This record gives sequence, C-alpha cells and structure tokens, in this order.
Amino acid sequence: MSSFTQSEHEELLGAVAERYRNDGYEVTLEPGADAIPFDLGDYHPDLLARKGGVATIVEVKSQTRNLSFDQLKSLADEIGRHQGWRFVLITGQDVVEPGSLREEEDTFSWDKTARRLGAAQQLNDAGEKAAAYLILWIALEGMMRHQARTSGIPVDRLAPAILIRQLYSQGELTMSEFEAALRCQEVRNRVVHGFPATGIDNAFHELSSLIQELSKDWSSVGGDSNP
Repeated sequence: MSSFTQSEHEELLGAVAERYRNDGYEVTLEPGADAIPFDLGDYHPDLLARKGGVATIVEVKSQTRNLSFDQLKSLADEIGRHQGWRFVLITGQDVVEPGSLREEEDTFSWDKTARRLGAAQQLNDAGEKAAAYLILWIALEGMMRHQARTSGIPVDRLAPAILIRQLYSQGELTMSEFEAALRCQEVRNRVVHGFPATGIDNAFHELSSLIQELSKDWSSVGGDSNP
C-alpha cells in the first residue's frame, strides 16, 4: 500500500463498496476462497460485487505507482476465462463525488463526439494542429469513460493510461486499438506539456481513425446518452 496507512486503505475500500451498493450490487468485502468457485492461488480480492448474474472481483489500490500491469492482466485473463466473472482495478483517483460524475454522464453523446471530430478537422485544416489534436483526444477520453460505464466497469476517474488498459483487459479494445490508443496518448502528453509533437499529422490521422472505429462499434451496442 506504499505510503497509505491501513486505515486510509480501509476508507478507500469502504468508498468503493458504497459506490457498488449504490449501483445495485451485492457486495462482499475481502471474500474468502469459498466465495470464488475457481482457484486464484495466493491472490486475495479486496471486494466481490454481484449483480445480474455477473460477479466482479475488485482490486483496490490507493495509487497506481509501482503497479504491475502484467500481473494484473494475467489475473484478469484467468478470471475472465470463467463465464460470468470479471476483474476490475480501482484506484483512489476513481472515487469521485457523485455530482461531478453525474454531470459528465449527462453531457456525453455520440452526436457531440461527431461534432468534435468535425471541429477538429476544421482546425487541423487551418493549421492549428495542436489544438485540433487535443479536441480529438477529449472526444476519445469521453468515449472511453462512457464505454466503461456502459459496460458496467465503475472506473469513473481512472487516469487515461489505466482506463485504456482496463478497457483492453475487459475486451472492449482489440490489441491494435489498445496499441493505437497508447500511441495517441503519448502524443497528447507531448502536446499538453509543450514539447514538439513529431509526426502530429500522422498521429491526428491515427486518432481520428481510432475514434471513428470505436464510435461505430460502441454506439451500436450502448446507444446514445443525449442528443
């Protein structure tokens, strides 16, 4: 738990559990081995949430520093092999005030995403490449958070890199989409911090294509939120 104390971890775990309960889940804190019908070795979940025939094993971390995503991915893959079971990582950044989350949920729409694509293209054509790229990234990040909620993954405020990995581990992103999203995020980080964004033209095309591809896949499944 790094610099976090046991009491701080328990407080975070309680907040996560309450969030699940508010979303209609049956929650078991620190479930024993008898609660899981398959062997996970020495791994002990922080929380087990059940709803609608789906059981979610939840790992709660106070912070993402020093996390082994390879280990977490292996764990997610093993759990995902069992029908009706899945794995979710939640960090301290994911637990937000309900008001701010509700505001974000109420303002997302696929139509708005399409309009952002158009606005970004106009800016890019006018030579405002950095601004155009950031508008595209805002659209992608909004899509990813919406898809996470639509898929029942309560990771409301994951940092983008972790959100991308979570969506991949849950099968919402293909390997090629996952790799493209990480490349696009790297360019976004350079742009935001004022560094030269080498190859931004190619990056703009890749990000735009990724958004269009995911919009087609995700909007046909989850529908729209708002006009």
